[in-house]
Formats: sequence, structure tokens, C-alpha cells
Amino acid sequence: MKKLVLVLISIVFLSVCTTEARTIEAEGEAAVVDGNVSAAREEAKRQLYRNALERAIGARVEGITEMKDFQVVRDRVFSGSRGLVKNLEISKEWRTEDGILHIKGRCEVEETALDGVLGPAVIDALGNPRVVVLVDEMIGDDRPFLSAAEGEVESAFQRAGYLMQDKGQLDAIASKRVEAAKIAGDEAELAALARYFDADVLIFGKGQSSSFTAQKMSGQTIYGVRTLLRLKAVIAQTGQSLAVEVPEVRSKGFSERDGAVKGLKEAAEKASFSLVNEVAYALTGGGNGVPGRLIRVSVDGMDFGSVRELEAALRESPGVVGVYRRSFRSGRLELDVTVDGTAEDVAVILDGSGLEVVDLTAATVGARRSR
Repeated sequence: MKKLVLVLISIVFLSVCTTEARTIEAEGEAAVVDGNVSAAREEAKRQLYRNALERAIGARVEGITEMKDFQVVRDRVFSGSRGLVKNLEISKEWRTEDGILHIKGRCEVEETALDGVLGPAVIDALGNPRVVVLVDEMIGDDRPFLSAAEGEVESAFQRAGYLMQDKGQLDAIASKRVEAAKIAGDEAELAALARYFDADVLIFGKGQSSSFTAQKMSGQTIYGVRTLLRLKAVIAQTGQSLAVEVPEVRSKGFSERDGAVKGLKEAAEKASFSLVNEVAYALTGGGNGVPGRLIRVSVDGMDFGSVRELEAALRESPGVVGVYRRSFRSGRLELDVTVDGTAEDVAVILDGSGLEVVDLTAATVGARRSR
């Protein structure tokens, strides 16, 4: 009978060599079974890769490493981990008396590739936050009716798993308010608009395209266009912003507008890739994002008086950073509660306020008012 030995692994995080890759030193250990050193070496490498990746995930999004469903997020990343860890350099290999093969080495984890699988997993764990996008776009001296960059940003966030809020139902007053906010770019007003749209995040952008060359080719004038785009994500609950600006994009078209649309779409695609993930991380409370952890709370059977009492009780509770009323309709209250603790801590507060907790996950609490 083969002797089964538990595999033990330890990892020491060393440094970040660039903004695109993390250099990690890892130590993998695996049992040598029936004298098969080659098999043990390959298993030790796999364990080294897995743990290097796990450490990179934790370093990338510190705020989700304590979430209960971080296990789910991590497993989803592992399932798509092929190619994320590379350039392994083994510095040392040895065996101990108990038949364990050790290897130690350095490898790299590409952060851009990591975002490609980590971002959507985090977004899903957060419950698909709601996003509204507003981009003020100029082509030359004209402000077009439809923004090419805005549509591209909306598509990028929607593909990543965010829920996009519909701006098509705005009344005339709200439409004027949106246009004014687009032009001014005031963060307080943008945060207020996000709450008006019942959104968690508002993506605001400024884009400018202008032609710099025009030359004839086979009887057709080709226009060269320069485009600059800056996007800013405003978190509704705190008003905090995350910004990204891409280098100047140069494009060509059969008209200035044609070239500008191509440039704006390219710039929006580049800017959105980074921002999609940064917003997800901010909403977990990690890095430089929203302080605390956001818990979605829904309570049925409420009246307005009990709503105010519950909100006051939550704000006065230890560990509660903020309370934002998302909606109150037909006796159903929906709150965003930011806490230093966990969803279970929020459930305890609700229970102490005389509510019956009927649903609990790592990021949500559902309750109802006892009759």
C-alpha cells in the first residue's frame, strides 16, 4: 500500500518588479512515492505555482481575502490559471529524511492577465454592482449627440458582469442635470447623480479628438486624428474617485469624425480594461478603495417609521462605517451598509433590532419585520 503524505507548501512574498508582473519566491513540497522523484518534482512545481498565484491574488485585492466567498473567487481564478504564472527559476532542490521533496524558486505572475480572470470573479462575488456611464466627448469644437466612447465603456463594463443602468427614461430636468454634470465634472454632483440613478458607481469621462493631418491618397482625403480620454469612477456611497488616463491615441479616417470615432473607441477600450478591475477591487474595500466592506441589506414588511429607526440603529452600532438607503418601495427596504466586520455582524444588529434574518451570505443579509 502506498504511503500517503500530506503536501505542505510555504511561500514568501519578495517584491514587485514592475507594474505588470509580480516576482514571487515560493517553496513547494511534495511526497516522493515509490521512489518516483520526477513525479514529486512536477507536483511540487504545481503547488508552487498555485501558491504563488494565491499570494498574488491576495496582494492584488487585499479587501476580498477575508470574505467568506474569497474561496469561490480563488477557485475560479485557479480554474483559469493557465499562463498566469511563468518564468520559473528553481534556485534550490532538496529532500528530507521523511521522503519530502522541496523546491524553491522565483516565478512571475502577470497582473494584466490576472485581472482578466480575477476581475469578473470578484464582480460576481459582489453581486454585480450597478453602473451608469456619462462621457463628455468633443470632436474638434463640436459635442456630438451620441458619445462613441460612452458606448464602448458601457459595453466593457457590461461584458465584465456589471449591471448597467438605463439612462433612456430620464425626464427633461434630469437630462439637463446630466448634461451639466458631464461638462462640469464636479465629483459631488456625479456622486449625487449615481444615487439618483440608483447606481453603485458612476463612470465619468472627458474625451477630445482633433485632426492634425489631411492628405490625398488615390483621390481620397485621409484625416489623421489625435484623441485624449480620461475616465473617472465615482463610488456613490463615499464620493471617492478612481481615475485612469490613456496615452494619446492616433487614428485615421475618411473624415475627421470617422477618425475621431475610431480613436475614441480605441481609447475607451484601453481605459475601461483597467478601470473595470479597479472598481471591483474598490467595492470590496481593498487597496485604495471604499473603506470597510459593503453589505447589501434587504428587509421586507417595513413602514417609514421603522425604516428610520433601523437606519439610526445601524449608524449607532460599533463597526458600521456608513449606511446608504438604496430604495424603499412597497414595504421593502434596501440598504448598503459599510462595516469593518462581516455580514454576520450586520445580521446580529438586525436580530437585535427585532427583525427576523431569513437569508445570509458573505455580502448580503435578508430579513423581515416580525408581525
